[in-house]
Amino acid sequence: MKTNAEAVFVAFDTETTGLIAGVDRIVEVAAVVFSGGRILREHEQLVDPGIPIPPVVQAINNISDQMVRGMPSIQAALPVLLSVLREGIPVAHNAAFDAGFLCADIERFGLEAPDAPILDTRGLARRAFPGRQSYSLENLTRDCCGGSQRGPFAHRALADARACAALLEVCLEKLSARGPLAEEDLVGLSGPRLSLVTNAPRQPRFAAVLDGALREGAAVEIQYESSQGERTVRAIRPLSFAVVGGSPVISAFCSLRKDTRTFRLDAIRGIRRLP
Repeated sequence: MKTNAEAVFVAFDTETTGLIAGVDRIVEVAAVVFSGGRILREHEQLVDPGIPIPPVVQAINNISDQMVRGMPSIQAALPVLLSVLREGIPVAHNAAFDAGFLCADIERFGLEAPDAPILDTRGLARRAFPGRQSYSLENLTRDCCGGSQRGPFAHRALADARACAALLEVCLEKLSARGPLAEEDLVGLSGPRLSLVTNAPRQPRFAAVLDGALREGAAVEIQYESSQGERTVRAIRPLSFAVVGGSPVISAFCSLRKDTRTFRLDAIRGIRRLP
């Protein structure tokens, strides 16, 4: 197994219309292939999401509806990105977010994806730089990488992929102080095991089912785990999505409680459509 000094990594990032994978859509993808501090190649592609980009999102990532008009769909753009990801060990910052969006479209279009474990630079940074108040990509690259690596296009996919690559190099330097680390060592330090296949996030699949039921006015049955660990089976009729405290939630009429309730998507353990 190669050490981190010999390994090839692929830092990737997505820009999206919102925060809920399986509901919102990708508007840009990018990847940086690098090894030993040297960038081997870069890939970036704007994507037409097929829906309007909310103004609040345009203000953050500077991607407008006009910029994505006429660009490839994610169905056309994603196979190219997946091919790039096969060139090395995939890496992302807050990897579950980007992997969730990719997994939603991989499943939606029946695409084949690489099954390599995805490293998360946020988890690695927690190991390399413990005790920080913020582990955002922006703050970590500013404080730990000798200045911002993002340039004038902050919050664009390629700029963030470059920043992720730079952050990984710094983390590797700190974590390898006592000796080289193999890929499996890095996977263990990165956090919960994650991939686009074997260890794919479940939340995007559940969100897609809920979104379909919402659009059709249909009901679904969910297995739900409360914050106290109590599991219940509920028939719900979805009403709207939101993000509360950084976590995607669904507001729905609950047949069990005979009232409207809010359910965290990450607390749903199973779901099925009701006839």
